[in-house]
Amino acid sequence: MTSFWKKRARPAEITVQRVRAGVEDSAALDQLLQRLPEAHELRPRLTAPFFVRAWDADAQQDHWVAGNGVHVECFTIGGLTLKQAAAVRVCWDNFANGTELTEQRLADVIATQTGSSVTLHA
Repeated sequence: MTSFWKKRARPAEITVQRVRAGVEDSAALDQLLQRLPEAHELRPRLTAPFFVRAWDADAQQDHWVAGNGVHVECFTIGGLTLKQAAAVRVCWDNFANGTELTEQRLADVIATQTGSSVTLHA
């Protein structure tokens, strides 16, 4: 059994990937949701404005999902530790104040918190 306290190998880079789907576009929405843990719980909330985050421990990724009732966006952050992901969340919550979530703004917060560069993926 692997020790909880043992250092794990980290990916070489920090990445942010954004996927967008219309609530009415079943195929695109299914594709967006398939990458998320417990997506079946999220689907009923898609027709109203919302913002949620979920840490995927197995994949070592943080998923940020935002919707306005018409479109849903999922930002997947890879290459962070759980501690770094938590720090990024706190920083964003303090910084956001109604600011629109974009890949670049999220990458800027991540870079500030980690001191590392962030690669954006389409």
